[in-house]
Amino acid sequence: MKTASALVFGMVLGGVAVWSSFSRPAATHSSVTAASAPPPGLSVVAAAQGRVEGRTENIEVEASADGVVRSLAVREGQRVAKNEIIGELACDNLDSDVRALEASRESARQARVRLLRGSRDEERRVADQEIVSAQAIVDQARREKDRMQFLAAKDVAPRRSEENASRDLATAEAALRTANEKQELVYAGPLPEEISKADADVLAAEERLRTALAQREKCVIRAPMSGTITRVNMRAGQAFSTLMPHPIVTMADLTEQRIRAEVDERDLSRIMVNQRVRIQVEGYQKPLAGRVIWTSVVMGRKTARSTDPADKSDRDILETLIAPERGAVRLPIGLRVLVEFLAN
Repeated sequence: MKTASALVFGMVLGGVAVWSSFSRPAATHSSVTAASAPPPGLSVVAAAQGRVEGRTENIEVEASADGVVRSLAVREGQRVAKNEIIGELACDNLDSDVRALEASRESARQARVRLLRGSRDEERRVADQEIVSAQAIVDQARREKDRMQFLAAKDVAPRRSEENASRDLATAEAALRTANEKQELVYAGPLPEEISKADADVLAAEERLRTALAQREKCVIRAPMSGTITRVNMRAGQAFSTLMPHPIVTMADLTEQRIRAEVDERDLSRIMVNQRVRIQVEGYQKPLAGRVIWTSVVMGRKTARSTDPADKSDRDILETLIAPERGAVRLPIGLRVLVEFLAN
């Protein structure tokens, strides 16, 4: 009797356990898997590995000259504008050359100004006084000659005195002509060939300075575009060489996010522009929605590797860009995602 009662009690307990197991809701594998079911009427026609990138790909910024990094003015995550100074190389020798050439240019400019201005006012006043003095001497010599000529005609003075007076007058007149020529030279402007030479000297000095400044500008590292610094690869004190270049910083335009997916050659007929996609991101509860905005016109080799050992790596792929819908969560650059292409 006891055995029969125990058997009946065990059957009752087993029935309760079976009933509770069927009545309990099934557990989901993960939040992403649960949300991976396509919307009603849309099925997944293809899938591809992809990585998150900005509006542009990462750009490696380098210097145009060899040298030691003197300073870097940016940090990772900082947004910079186009042509903004990112860093600078130590180019002290070029700084000295620039200062010397600036002084040479200024000297050539002042020499040209001096040439165009002509003689100084003091020199002109001296020339005027020399004219007055020479004219007075000529007048005095002419009067003396006339007097001696009159006396010689009266036989009061010897002919030799008349000759000496004539000689003194000629000498005074020659001195007056010299003073007049000097005055004309002082007041005269520069010759055309002198102006041309001064202009050529200024242009040559400016050209040498421009060459030095262009060489000096190579020591300044500027942003080639507006974007965000994604990585700083070098520090102050490290040497940069153009023979074996190494990017000083890496930057990209992160105003918008894109996903670059590699579509297998077997799925080409299932992919088109404006096609809806679903972006599976590991670690996020819900997938993201997006659309195909671009497909490459040439085939390439696969670069994204999956963890599936059966996946072949020698197939050609078609690069495709996907734009997430507006308001989607921002993902880290370089994050690997799974892109599922939905049937239209």
